[in-house]
This record gives sequence, structure tokens and C-alpha cells, in this order.
Amino acid sequence: MSFGTYARKVRDPSRSYGQRINALAGCVERYQPIGYHATFGYLEQVAGHFRREEAALLRAIDALSSSRDLWLSELGTYAKQRKAAKRLGRRNPQAHDLNLNSAACWYGDSRKAALFALGFLLRQAERGRPGRAHTTDAEVLRLSSTCVERRGCLSRTELEQVRSLQTRFQHLRQVAGWPDIDWPNWHKAHDSLWALHLIASACAPQTVDVLS
Repeated sequence: MSFGTYARKVRDPSRSYGQRINALAGCVERYQPIGYHATFGYLEQVAGHFRREEAALLRAIDALSSSRDLWLSELGTYAKQRKAAKRLGRRNPQAHDLNLNSAACWYGDSRKAALFALGFLLRQAERGRPGRAHTTDAEVLRLSSTCVERRGCLSRTELEQVRSLQTRFQHLRQVAGWPDIDWPNWHKAHDSLWALHLIASACAPQTVDVLS
């Protein structure tokens, strides 16, 4: 089912509360800009205890839908730009172009959401949980911790370190990829780049906030 179908079920008071929560999970499966579990956690932070309060549940689906709408709007703008570029002979997208498959940040609240996701990652690492927390590079985790402690205020030297690490892990992901895939290094590079992207989002000035 589509995001919209699940969202309508979340808002449908004739359904049981458990069904509505499950429908919200379906929405998050289809739009999870900071990861599935972190997205759920962030929704609870911005909306309240939606697992037991209907008003909070409605705030959660509104927050998620608003962010997704902003992402879809950017996708529409990008499609127009690509069409114009193709007319000029630039048929291949650039490496920094928009990812059409998933949102690169929480649209409308990217800085706060990135800080939450970094905190979530660090808590998972402290608990020894599998997944990104286990495969992210230790140096990247240290920078993540500093970023969270300072609420996204890193020094110029630390920001340069972020860019240097991004270059390093982009190269590692490339050489560890197809055709002779080195999965441990590929995952390390991929998950470290995810955390570095969150750090960059947390350190960037916020321009649009649909949740305030």
C-alpha cells in the first residue's frame, strides 16, 4: 500500500488504536529520512506519546506527512531541472544530485532531526547493538558525540575533518563495491558516510521549519 493509504488509516478513528499504530509504521517504512527506528523516536519527541494518545498520533502523522510533502516538492523541482539539463545535452546527473529513492534529511527540520539521529546512533553504540552503530568508524562516532554535545557547533578544524573523512569513506565504498564486493568495508564506509551526513546536517543553518 502507498504512504497515503497508510496515512488515511492512521487518521481513521473507526479503526482500532493498534491498527492505527501499525498504519503509522507502514508510513515510516515508506518515508524514513533518518532511519526506521530513529524516525519513530523523533516522531515521539516532536509529537508526544503517540502510542497511547490520539492527539499525539495525529501530530505524528502530520509531522511525517509535512516532511514528506517537502521532499516530494523538491523531487518535482529536481525533475524539472533535469529535463532542462537534458535539453542542453547534460544527460547524466551529477554525483551531488538529489537521491530519487530516499530523502537525504528530515525535510523541514533537518538540523534537529539530525541531532536526534546522531544521539540515537550513539545510544545504540553504547548498548552494543548491531547495525549502523556497530559498523560506523570509531573516529566518526567520536565526532558524532562532539556534535551532539555542542548541539551542532563544531570548530573549523573539526568540520574540515568531517570533509576529509567523507572523502576517505567515499573512496573506500567505491573500492569495496562492485564487482568484488568487500562487504565489511563497504558497510563500514556506507554507515560512516551516513553518520557524517547527519553531522553535516546538524551543523548546517536551519532555513525551513514546518514543526515550529
